[in-house]
Amino acid sequence: MKFRFSPSIPLLSTILSVIFLLSGCTTAADHHKQEGQPPEDGLSVSESSEQTQYDVIPMVMVGGRLYYDTGKESTLEARCGLPDGTIDSTVEEFEIPTQDDQSNFGTGFEYQYGADDDTLEISIDGKWIVFEHREGTGRQVRFGDKMVDEGALSEETLEWLDWFNSLPEMEQLAISAIPEDLLEAAGISGAADQPAQEK
Repeated sequence: MKFRFSPSIPLLSTILSVIFLLSGCTTAADHHKQEGQPPEDGLSVSESSEQTQYDVIPMVMVGGRLYYDTGKESTLEARCGLPDGTIDSTVEEFEIPTQDDQSNFGTGFEYQYGADDDTLEISIDGKWIVFEHREGTGRQVRFGDKMVDEGALSEETLEWLDWFNSLPEMEQLAISAIPEDLLEAAGISGAADQPAQEK
């Protein structure tokens, strides 16, 4: 496993400490599915006595393909009056849909195909939200304030992340060696390694 010191680590530590201070102490809330309503937080961690299950990105299966929530609202102004389909079955938030017209965030949502083959637009709370088809399982793990695709990380990094997430927040902030694949997956590895400056 490669570790490297990145100049962005102090920035990450500052950001994490601000987030921890602003968020206060919270517990994992239970997700209650309501027909036609998405979960409040589709990207949280569900604890069980036997194992930790990570929720996946809100997604839907249509036409044998998985479409993932982009978090973006559609900019399409002219829209066909009829939906192309409706989400009629659901699975748990931490599961991946396996049948057409099935989601992991609820039922009763109408959808229309997007401007290209890789997008689907789903009507949620009066807004058309863009979902896109892409590779991967949608499983994510938490690193600070970011959710990172589990598939982009090695087994060693996942073990390191389990250890890191078990630390108290002050100890997390003191960590300066972070696995390189985690930095890349979290989008914070842009700065090249630079030697420390002496005074």
